[in-house]
Amino acid sequence: MTQAELGLRADFQHLRRWRKSVEQAQSYTFKAVITVLATGLMGAVWLGVKVVLGK
Repeated sequence: MTQAELGLRADFQHLRRWRKSVEQAQSYTFKAVITVLATGLMGAVWLGVKVVLGK
């Protein structure tokens, strides 16, 4: 392989690692958003139950 081909291969390997890390970060972000929404919903339901039972 020539130096240019080796450099190109290294560039593509770097891009692949970058893409994989971005995809992983997006996955973690999505999971965090779902967790926050679910927790908020459960809190709202709990608050509603306390208000209804408190009357």
